[in-house]
Amino acid sequence: MMANRKKGFKIVPYRPEHEQALLEIERLSPQGFMVKLETVRSEFLSRAALFEDYTAFVAVGPDAKVLAGVTAAQAPMRINGELHQAGFGFDVVVDPTVRNRGIGRELATCLRKRFFEPKGLTRQFTSLRAGNLTMLNLISKSYRSTFLYEFLYLTFPTARTLRVENAAIGEPIFSVSLLSDSDKLSNYCEVTDGGLGLWNTHQVYQFKVKSVNPVLSGGLWLGNRFIRTNKYVPLIGSMLKTTTIYNLTQENIHTLPEVSLQLYKQGINYMQICCQPSDAVYHALQKSALNAFSHYIVGTKELNPDEPLTLDVRCL
Repeated sequence: MMANRKKGFKIVPYRPEHEQALLEIERLSPQGFMVKLETVRSEFLSRAALFEDYTAFVAVGPDAKVLAGVTAAQAPMRINGELHQAGFGFDVVVDPTVRNRGIGRELATCLRKRFFEPKGLTRQFTSLRAGNLTMLNLISKSYRSTFLYEFLYLTFPTARTLRVENAAIGEPIFSVSLLSDSDKLSNYCEVTDGGLGLWNTHQVYQFKVKSVNPVLSGGLWLGNRFIRTNKYVPLIGSMLKTTTIYNLTQENIHTLPEVSLQLYKQGINYMQICCQPSDAVYHALQKSALNAFSHYIVGTKELNPDEPLTLDVRCL
């Protein structure tokens, strides 16, 4: 148990009795700027439980009130063709009423000392939206040095026709795959005849539209990095169910329009694809994308943008 008496909280391992309080804190912490999205899921550990080795810690006050929580896992990452095991930290939630008290930093330190370092996971990382300055600042204070690697989330509404502008994409430097053959993952993924992977993100968590900025009344949904706009705004209260694409190649990229249509028929209203802003995947698909959100892999070791990198889809 890690206690910080001066600041009035202590860090303890996650227990089932913390569950509802953590979900409520997450609900009170919507994501996004122009469109506020509330995370909806049945269990706080829904993402963490998909990894073979994971942990979670909770910050509690003197009255045992849950103030914050965080999860972490041992995650595979393929760098320049070689598989590495890394420490992946994610799902940090802090009660809005107790922010800026050093709780997030203490949780990050706890993960490092009590999970990553004992397992020899010297490469540690998380993924953040580029506009999440609060988390970037927290990580920079928790580690002596950190490095950024940029990638994009392209979002596609399945209700619209997806067009592939140029199928000759070659081999992208940045790619996404499922780097595990664990039996427990079979209910969350599907591989098409063409080898395209479909990760059922909507089975792990969904987003509920909490609010839409009045600026969007004309029908423009803008990301925090302006790349493209479309006249398509989700309704307040609507649920966003998403599938994430992995194992995208030059041979199967042309099947995306058919896959998008099938997802629409299944009630999945969004599909997302991750790529680098400079690669051929982006140029082939960006005209059909609703938006593109700039993200970073924030890690303790530098990733060379010119070397092939494959991120596990569970880390998205």
